[in-house]
Amino acid sequence: MTIKKSLVAISLVYGLAFSASYNLAFAEENTETETISIEIPMVNDAQIFSEFNDKYPAMVNYFTKNTFDEVTAFYSDQFGSPVSEQTRYGRLELKFEHMQQSIRVIVAKQKHHREVDVIVEKKETNEE
Repeated sequence: MTIKKSLVAISLVYGLAFSASYNLAFAEENTETETISIEIPMVNDAQIFSEFNDKYPAMVNYFTKNTFDEVTAFYSDQFGSPVSEQTRYGRLELKFEHMQQSIRVIVAKQKHHREVDVIVEKKETNEE
């Protein structure tokens, strides 16, 4: 009788351990498959050389033949008027607020093209 109880206890513990590890693995698998994709608009001729859009802050870097004015017009069409616009060290920096996001667009002149960096951050909402 004692051996039977021991065997039952061991099989019960083993079953719980297996069940717990199975549930844990399943939960980890779900979190790994749940990814987001932050859409960052780019001009038509964008030659992407870096893109990270699976979490905030999201970022894309690309080259374009478009002028500073064309890039500014494109992003103004996408996000509305910039909340700030300044040129420092030959780089144009535009800041936008759009759909709970802060967006920075930096345009720098290279030899025969423009380098565009777009950084998208999620705005924190302070709810009281």
